[in-house]
Amino acid sequence: MKITKEELKVCFDEYNQLYFEGKLKRAKMGFLSTSFKTIVGIFEFEIDKNRRVKNPSIKISKRIVGNKEKLKSVLLHEMAHLSVTQKYKKGKKHGIAFIKECKRIESQYNVKVWHSWMRKGYIDKRESIFSLPFILCCHIASIVKFRIIQRII
Repeated sequence: MKITKEELKVCFDEYNQLYFEGKLKRAKMGFLSTSFKTIVGIFEFEIDKNRRVKNPSIKISKRIVGNKEKLKSVLLHEMAHLSVTQKYKKGKKHGIAFIKECKRIESQYNVKVWHSWMRKGYIDKRESIFSLPFILCCHIASIVKFRIIQRII
């Protein structure tokens, strides 16, 4: 099954209405480079000088688009990052606020949102990126980009 960016946008809009009450800012949708072998999804954004989220983007691996269940899980995972970022105006780590958002979606809608390793206790209770197991986290590129942009602004 091949999927286009437009179909990703349709999925985003549908999930935004179903799981986030339509409150998420529209994110630019795209696909990850094939050079990413272990990453299945990335959420990236910038924060302007007024602490507003701008230019959110979600990129999904083409390796999972053939599996509708995995695609939904990964897209909802990245959308949970967007939700938390919009609410708290910072980071997209797998911290307490993110875990709560994932649990909310899972419990209310019986949909898998977070990765299996997160259930094993690999969460960041202090909201610090340095205590995360980066290889498992799979969000290295977006964290680095966020830190660089944060220093520039």
